[in-house]
Amino acid sequence: MHQPNETTEKDKELADFVDRVLEGKHDHTASTPDDELLSLEKTILRLSDAFPPEPLDDAKVKQMLVRLKARTRREEEEREAKPSIWKRLFDFQSNPQVGLLIAVVAVVVLVIVSLPAVQQPSGAPISGTASSGTSLLTVVGLAGVLLVLYWISRRK
Repeated sequence: MHQPNETTEKDKELADFVDRVLEGKHDHTASTPDDELLSLEKTILRLSDAFPPEPLDDAKVKQMLVRLKARTRREEEEREAKPSIWKRLFDFQSNPQVGLLIAVVAVVVLVIVSLPAVQQPSGAPISGTASSGTSLLTVVGLAGVLLVLYWISRRK
């Protein structure tokens, strides 16, 4: 832990350095063995370099404002011209593969949902009706109908 006398001494050194920088008399850091003080001096030099020494004239301020407004307008036009990813993804007219993908996913979901109804449980007695083949035929028919609807609705 630092002693109070040493801390106030560092504060005075840093204040003197800031005064010299503000007056423009000092351009580099002082050669002190203390890393903390050296780091603070570098920060002060960076801050003094970041702010312009004299205020900007009205012409530069107006030019910067015009550029900012033009950039804002250009970015808004680009944003409006480019539709969102969801609109582009579900635009079936320009992207027919998405429609096919949705049809395939619907068929897969129907097959997965109807698969337990098609399969006969192993312990159950076999009935004499042909109802188990009807479920599979229904799934295949729905898949065919979905593919025909896709084929008709695709862009030609």
